[in-house]
Amino acid sequence: MIHTHQTAPTQFVEANGIRFAYRRFGKPGGVPLVFMQHFRGGMDHWDPAVTDGFAQDREVILFDNAGVSSSSGDVPTSVEGMAQHAAAFIDALGIKKVDALGFSIGGTVAQQLTIDRPDLVRKLILVGTGPRSGEGMASFTPEAQEIFGAKYDPPDELWLRVFFTPSEPSQAAGRKYLERQRARKENRDPLPNEKVAPAQLAALQKWGAPANDPYA
Repeated sequence: MIHTHQTAPTQFVEANGIRFAYRRFGKPGGVPLVFMQHFRGGMDHWDPAVTDGFAQDREVILFDNAGVSSSSGDVPTSVEGMAQHAAAFIDALGIKKVDALGFSIGGTVAQQLTIDRPDLVRKLILVGTGPRSGEGMASFTPEAQEIFGAKYDPPDELWLRVFFTPSEPSQAAGRKYLERQRARKENRDPLPNEKVAPAQLAALQKWGAPANDPYA
């Protein structure tokens, strides 16, 4: 049986003292595409339209990094620590080569993983992210602080403000996105706990801090 975003079972693997939660689905064989998630996001925050689209042609692997949602441990307060956990997770699966897709803070982790393990990463795909010491990378804008600091009911309506503009067509597209995201009913990830965001923010502050030679 070839699984999809909605049907892939949550599995676990131990590495680096962490019990990592992950899902694998799509067309087996070849180099898998490993997804690295955005700020305060878990496996169920990926859009099935995106993950299943990729999975038509290749195997997709989603996972929760240390301390996020279904994975054990604590979120590291550095991107380097997150990348070390990501490498340990991939090694524990016995995979020798991956393509890495990093979104938002996941993009910083994917960059660091590629620097640390060029033997492991064949291709790097960066989405909605930025470089080490990049302009504005060390802190959220006031607008982002307000968006993430507000209360939402239900909580996932936060993403209507994060990813979509206030216009009616954009909000309509956002609600369709939430419908797709909510479609998985069985074995869903719990929401990330209250420790995740502060640790991820601390990691971003270090990543974005000014440096003369940031990738030295």
